[in-house]
Parts: sequence; C-alpha cells; structure tokens
Amino acid sequence: MLIDRLREYGQTDYYPFHMPGHKRQIKMGITSFPNPFSVDITEIEGFDNLHHAEGILRASMDYAASVYGSDRSWYLVNGSTGGILSAICAAVNPGEKILMARNSHKAAYNAVAVHRLAPVYVYPDVIKELGIQGGVRPEAVKAVLEREKNIKCIYITSPTYEGIVSDVREIAQLAHRHGILLIVDEAHGAHFPFGESFPESALDCGADIVIQSLHKTLPSLTQTAIMHLKSSLISPEQVERYLTVFQSSSPSYVFLSSIDACVRYMAGRGKEDVKRYEERLSRFYNRIERLENLKYLDDRICGKYGVYGRDPSKLVFFPPAFLKADSGPELASVLREKYHLEAEMACCSYALFMTSLMDTEEGFERLLQALYEIDAQTVQAAGAAQDGSKEIPVPSAAVKIPADAWCREGEKVLLSHAAGRISGTFVVVYPPGIPLLVPGERIDSQMTEQIEKNRQLGITVEGIDGDSIRVLL
Repeated sequence: MLIDRLREYGQTDYYPFHMPGHKRQIKMGITSFPNPFSVDITEIEGFDNLHHAEGILRASMDYAASVYGSDRSWYLVNGSTGGILSAICAAVNPGEKILMARNSHKAAYNAVAVHRLAPVYVYPDVIKELGIQGGVRPEAVKAVLEREKNIKCIYITSPTYEGIVSDVREIAQLAHRHGILLIVDEAHGAHFPFGESFPESALDCGADIVIQSLHKTLPSLTQTAIMHLKSSLISPEQVERYLTVFQSSSPSYVFLSSIDACVRYMAGRGKEDVKRYEERLSRFYNRIERLENLKYLDDRICGKYGVYGRDPSKLVFFPPAFLKADSGPELASVLREKYHLEAEMACCSYALFMTSLMDTEEGFERLLQALYEIDAQTVQAAGAAQDGSKEIPVPSAAVKIPADAWCREGEKVLLSHAAGRISGTFVVVYPPGIPLLVPGERIDSQMTEQIEKNRQLGITVEGIDGDSIRVLL
C-alpha cells in the first residue's frame, strides 16, 4: 500500500532538499496537527464556503490580505495551477492576445489552450555557459508591446525554478503604461515577503495578480497556495468567477486550515525563524566558497542575462562533466544513494536543492560535507572536463494558436521522424513543468534531440508516448 511505503520512507534518514517547505515537520504556530480524518469536513454550519466566503474563511483570507498588503487574497487548494488558470482566464477574453514569457509553467499554456487565447511570446535570456535561462528583460517586453497591437495582459514567471528574478517593477510599469494587467507566477517566491535577504515580492513591485505556492517554500501542506490581487484594472468578482471553475467544489478543510496556520505563523513567530534561516544560508554560502570543482549559482549572476535578482534559498550546483557530458542527474544520484540526500530536481548540467526555514542545521551540514567529499573526488578528473557552452533549444514560432492545434486531428509518428512536423501536443520536462513544445509549434531536429537526451538521462518527459509524438495531419 502507498501509505505503508510513505510511512516506511518517513522513518529513514533520507533528508529532503525538495518541496514541500515544511520538510516533514510540524511547525505552524500549533503544537500538533490533528489526525486529518478527524478534521476533514465539508461546508457544514459555522465553517463557511470557500466559493461564497462570508464567515470564518472570508475573515481568514482578509487577514492574509492584510499580511501581504493586497486588496484581496484567495486560498488555493488546487495549488498555484488553479490560481494561474483563474487569473489568465479572468484577465483575457477568448480570442484575445496575451504576452507571456516562453518559460512559463504548463498551467499557463493550459489556460491559453482552454480559453482559446493567442499567445505572443517574449523569451528570457539564456545563460549558455550554465545551461539555464536568465530573466525576462523589460526591453524585450517593451519591444513586443510596441510591435503587437491589442495585447490584453502580460504574464511572466519570477522567480524561476532556479531562483532567477526578473525586473518585475519595470515590467509592471510598462504594463500599466499600456493600460494592461501584469500577472506574475511567483509560485517559488512565497517566502519573499518575510526575509531581508530575499528579493522583493512581485506584489510590492506593482504586479496586479500574484500567485504563490505556500507548499513550495513555506510550512504548508502540498497543494496549498494563495493568490493576491492588488489592482484597479480588474474586479475581484471577475477573478472569483473563474476560481469557482478551476477550484474543487469540495475544498479540503485540512488544506484550508494548513494555509491559515501557515500565514499566521509567518506573520508572527515565523519572522524570527526566517532570520535564523537566513543566517544558516549565509554560513552555508560562505563555506561552499572552498569548493574547487563544483560550481554553484550565486549573486555574481545578477545584472547579467536579464537577471535582476536571485533567490538564495535555491542551491543550484553545476558538477564538472568528469564522467559524462550531462552530470546533473549523476550528482543527484550520488547524493541520494551514498549520502541519503534527496535533491528537488536534476537536469542535464545541474542539480537543484530547495531549502526553507524548516531546514535544520544537521541537514545543511550533511549536504555541505557530502559536497566537500564529492568535490575532492573530482579534483583530478575535473582537469579533463570540457567546459563548453550548453545550448538550450529555442522553440520555433507558433504556426497555429495552441487551442486550434490541440483540438485538430493528428497522428502519432516516431520522435525520430517528427522534425518538420507541427506539434499537436504539449511536451513537458517535469520538473520544472515548462513545455519544450506547445501545440502549434513546428518541431525541428534540435528539439527532438533535446527531448531524447532528457529521456536518456531518466528525466520525466510528458507528452511522448513510447517513442512517438502526436503531430498534426
């Protein structure tokens, strides 16, 4: 049974450098979390209705709005995905244009497809020597706004999975000069408002709608998130219309109570715990300066490649390619099997470790000692490593809008024979959940090679059925 395997795993010494942010600890301003079955109720008298909140839930969400400084805040029990779908559909009518960063999460593309929107893409810079994407430059957004007419909304992701932050304030000002909304997927930045060493929250930078996943970096249960509105360009009622569509009609009170407890904890005692967490992070970065071969992402990247800021809670390591060209998964595997340290994600040239205020001194120390050992073992081999740039394939311009391609009749062909055809499906590397291909984009040989490369590395690639991909007739 799944529960038996979960219980067994929970009793091991495997340490989670991955989400959820509670790190399997109870610390939300309450002494203990009750048996979830004992508090799993429905909308009975006295407990309000999330889809028509007037009582205890409305009071709780109004309190959250006061903590974050928003006009309105809504609890999300379907994760940030439900908030992203609701925000985009509320802001842009069917058939209209949305300017969106091409490194958006698949939830944004689902909103585009379901609502039959016409996406106009802006591309983040690429940090070729590291094999990751940088920020979205305001100049790039401005150029698209001047070139394309009738764009109704801008949608970007900041921070990225790797902690890269764009200049949200400048992009918000551009949006407002054109009289349109800025929606920011800040799923990985729920902790930003509570610490001095973290970047400024998008809500404080002028974004109109901001979606945050509490469960990613704060002590809240998986699938819990929050959405904030701070704008006169759209009404709360319009947003709520779509929340009733994309959120469950039977929201979990276990999740809702987790969100409420998390927000109250962060507004109170959590602030002191964040200070101690920031001190731990600072000490960790000071100590990894002694690493000779393992590269890591730090603030030296800021001011280049469209990177306006960086979230230090994301530990991103780039191992030397001493055994094979793509050693990110190899690093994660060694840390898992030998040291019982579980990374959040590994892809090609790097491995990502997520931290939160719930991480312990022991956890940081275990990771540090493991990295020291691995670094020492690679001293001789690293000399032979080739440090070339790592290309990230850029998807071709869309031939058809996603909704038309998604619904149109297609056929399955071998991935090796797909170059030149038009994709009829989403192809998504997960995590982080950013589509390599969107329905309506033409497939080229570089893209098929990248898809196959990810599969060979053991990385989950959604949208490929066996060795085949759906393309349009």
